[in-house]
Amino acid sequence: TADTALALAGAAKPTLVLLGRSPEPVPEPEWLAGLDREADIKRAILTHGFGHEKKPCPSELEAAYRHHMANREITANLARMTDTGARVIYRAVDICDRDAVRDAIGEIRRTIGPVRGLIHGAGVIEDRLIEDKDFALFEKVFDTKVIGLGNLLDAIGNDRLKCLVLFSSVSGRFGQIGRAHV
Repeated sequence: TADTALALAGAAKPTLVLLGRSPEPVPEPEWLAGLDREADIKRAILTHGFGHEKKPCPSELEAAYRHHMANREITANLARMTDTGARVIYRAVDICDRDAVRDAIGEIRRTIGPVRGLIHGAGVIEDRLIEDKDFALFEKVFDTKVIGLGNLLDAIGNDRLKCLVLFSSVSGRFGQIGRAHV
């Protein structure tokens, strides 16, 4: 999805408003600057990211690592898109939350104007063998794609879209162990 938005940014120089479930990016701490290897990043997080009074358990360290890497990825993608000359805005929104989506689209409409295109690539990965999947996992994956799309289209309302692009999983085409498709 990010590559598609980048190509669109380069070709048309539009205003892109990206909605994502990750928090809006913040400047990376200086103690992470220049670190690229997972082990080095985790070591730095252990040293600087939890304070001196607490030693994190492995799942807390992994969560902190994923948070910093998501922030880094979003920051890099926004910079790449902005470098094309496009105007790029990021908003943290859970697209399964109808009211939050409606509020975000309302703000976009008030500050920028009507929505003219929609690229929906949100997704959740919950890989499991079919016998290990339960209905809650199915709903989590399904709702992000389908309910999320419905919330976006509902919020866009009567704005006249010039394009609508929907993404599915690449494993739907090529397959992958632990992915079941309905």
